[in-house]
Amino acid sequence: MDTALGKYLEKLKSNKSKVSRITGISTDRINALCHEETAILYADELYPIVYVSNHEAGLDEESFNESIDEIFPDREPINLLENLKEASPAGKLFGTYTQPRKGVETKLGMANGKISKYLSDKEKRATAEEVIRFSDGMKMNLLDVFKEYYGEISLASERDEI
Repeated sequence: MDTALGKYLEKLKSNKSKVSRITGISTDRINALCHEETAILYADELYPIVYVSNHEAGLDEESFNESIDEIFPDREPINLLENLKEASPAGKLFGTYTQPRKGVETKLGMANGKISKYLSDKEKRATAEEVIRFSDGMKMNLLDVFKEYYGEISLASERDEI
């Protein structure tokens, strides 16, 4: 059975071998993410796979967020800023960036202490869904979040020629 990512890449007629060469993610891993419901999709995998696949399909960069909506169509809206509606401008500013971790974890459905683990362990990886839900909840542009925290993706022509 294909996963939502697998169905999306199939729709694009994505060349997984080429995506693998450009992203550095093994073809075996991409295949697992496309066909195994139990495979955990990490944010640092989703971003380059979708970005490169979109590029190879001739889609522009602005289509990235729409792609995520297609891959994760049933995600429930979360508003991590809801309690700041009545706050002063200063309250909104400071409240946006100083939310209690436990409250964020609860609203996102994360295990208690998971954000602390991300802060204390450089090797700990966030799932794609965690990053997407957090970005949605903070009213952030998802592509901008991925670019800022996971880096720009090089699509240099010499890499495309490999």
